[in-house]
Amino acid sequence: MRRRAKIRLAAFLTALFAAMMAWAISASIRADRCAWTLRLNDQQALTQLCEYFDNIEVGLTKALYANSDNMLSVLSADLQKQATGAKVSLSALSAGDAALLNTYKFLSQVGEYTASLNKKAAAGGSFTQEDRRTLEQLLGFAAALSTRFDRMAELMNSNYFSFEALDDSLQSVEQGSERMVSYLDASADAEEAMTNFPTLIYDGPFSDNILSKESALLRAAKPLSLREARAKVCEYMKAQDQDVTEEGETGGRLAAYNFRVNGKNIAVSKNGGYPVYILAEATAGSVKLTDTDAIENAAAFLYGVGYRGLMSTYYSVHDGVCTVNFAYVQDGYTCYPDLIKVGVSLSDGGVVTLDASDYLMNHVQREIPEAAVPAEEAAAGVAETLTVKRSSLAVIPTAGGGESFTHELLCRTADGQDVLVYKDTVTGKEDDILILLYSDHGVLTK
Repeated sequence: MRRRAKIRLAAFLTALFAAMMAWAISASIRADRCAWTLRLNDQQALTQLCEYFDNIEVGLTKALYANSDNMLSVLSADLQKQATGAKVSLSALSAGDAALLNTYKFLSQVGEYTASLNKKAAAGGSFTQEDRRTLEQLLGFAAALSTRFDRMAELMNSNYFSFEALDDSLQSVEQGSERMVSYLDASADAEEAMTNFPTLIYDGPFSDNILSKESALLRAAKPLSLREARAKVCEYMKAQDQDVTEEGETGGRLAAYNFRVNGKNIAVSKNGGYPVYILAEATAGSVKLTDTDAIENAAAFLYGVGYRGLMSTYYSVHDGVCTVNFAYVQDGYTCYPDLIKVGVSLSDGGVVTLDASDYLMNHVQREIPEAAVPAEEAAAGVAETLTVKRSSLAVIPTAGGGESFTHELLCRTADGQDVLVYKDTVTGKEDDILILLYSDHGVLTK
């Protein structure tokens, strides 16, 4: 072989080796980012799950002491909400939830059982000792699950927990070892605690339909290819194709393609290409914008990515980020189940978080019934201690997983406390009461 040919061959092999090394490094970086995204999602889901189980335990404890249908109604609605949230968090864990059948059964039944007690009380029935024993039984299982998932979170925060399969068991750590614990092993321990969980029998349907609930919006939407979803990300984030990195896929009820672009993680639904979530690595900077600026920026962003017909409702500020709640509006009704949360940096006005999961799961064009009870009549029926300041229309979720069309009455107490009273537009019954909380950090309800 001539000397010149040898030189060319050596140069070619060197370039090929360099290209292969660059490709390997790039692939490794993409894999690391994908793993980081999944790990962050798992950590957030597990943290939320612990909060839901703690709230369920507290709610069941309160239900044991309740002695009126009104209080049972309030507690039932909250327990249904907490149980549904817990199931969503479970399904968000990348390790899967197929083995947690008893845990799901518990979550499906706990809210509906208290709802059945409320229904019985409203019909003139009594709260029996058997009912209390069943609540005590539910409370025992709730406490067991809460303890186990809190333990998982504790291990996770101590870096002794992995969402990947391991050979170690939860028991080995509880005995003082510093060996790693896997989610699969820990969840198997939680499931074992539910082995003797009973099938409850009561006057009311189980809420397993919530577990299998399917998004009507996504079901009707066109499936997108990965390339089409990538183009959507470029459009939403105002980015070039070379700025977008593919980060794998997410299954479940909100199946999505995951991407990373300019320091932000974004998921786009496989059907319809809707933005599901955005998560940025940005840290809080100096506050330069007002809350009003943040709300305007959030609204403009939602409009730009195709979420239309929304109205800002409440907001909160934490660590330099203003998180704004938006709800869909139809025919004058604020549809609170169709909720989107947007976090805007008060430093530069950029969107750093987005959560559209509630909107994507619940949004439909509703058949709104004709209001049989006028707003004036609904306002006249509030407690004498309240003065109605404003009336509007709202769709709110019910304890059984349905929806209620209501008059939303903003009221004020004698000492200046603002209260929202919701009255059904058809029956005139009080469906819910919320207390408004105002602070320097925004407007919240409880």
